[in-house]
Amino acid sequence: MTIDMDLFERARKGDPEAREQVFRANTGLVGACIRRYAGLIEKEDLFQIGAIGLLKAIDRFDPKFGTAFSTYAVPLILGEIRRYLRDDGAVKVSRRLRELSLAARRLSSRKKAETGKEPSMEELARELEVEVDLLCQALEATQQLAYLEDTPVATQAESAPVGVARAASGQQFLESVDLRDAVSGLDDTMRAIIEARFFQGKTQHEIASELNLSQAHVSRLEKRALLLLRQALQAEP
Repeated sequence: MTIDMDLFERARKGDPEAREQVFRANTGLVGACIRRYAGLIEKEDLFQIGAIGLLKAIDRFDPKFGTAFSTYAVPLILGEIRRYLRDDGAVKVSRRLRELSLAARRLSSRKKAETGKEPSMEELARELEVEVDLLCQALEATQQLAYLEDTPVATQAESAPVGVARAASGQQFLESVDLRDAVSGLDDTMRAIIEARFFQGKTQHEIASELNLSQAHVSRLEKRALLLLRQALQAEP
């Protein structure tokens, strides 16, 4: 839905009706952001936390930035969700999922050593005698928990997805431009993965299916891309 820039301006200046209209028109951004955390806590709770990030974006966004509202809002929504999950101790991965994830990773390493290639999720699930969906859930949950524990919390003005950018300190627009330039410098596959993961809310399993890659390969490329983005943003003067 295209929103009149005047509506954003009115919302930023405190018009409650304009703020409500912008919010309702952009709740889909929150829905997309919470998809990657599905199964960790209740969807409704996640949506409420993400909505806080959306409202902050509405209050801070200036049409004069010259960037799409979604580009500005998504990092703030993700940051709010990530902060809640970590600081409030909301992320709890069951023992069963932890054990399944460990078993899958060990099996994957053994299979790769034996055959020289990554086993598919279907192969791993078959040998572990579990459903593919459960295996994906275990791998995603443990990876998300590790990522949350390893990523420093930035300020509320943060404007890059999942800890990639520096704290903005009032320079959200500059950060969003830096990030956009950094993402455009990635190769096609890594750029597609980053955009799908952090701007479309897709899981690694979904991306792997779309790109015809293994989930493990997508995971490695994602980590590599995030490292390159951090390096690029830290190199900015």
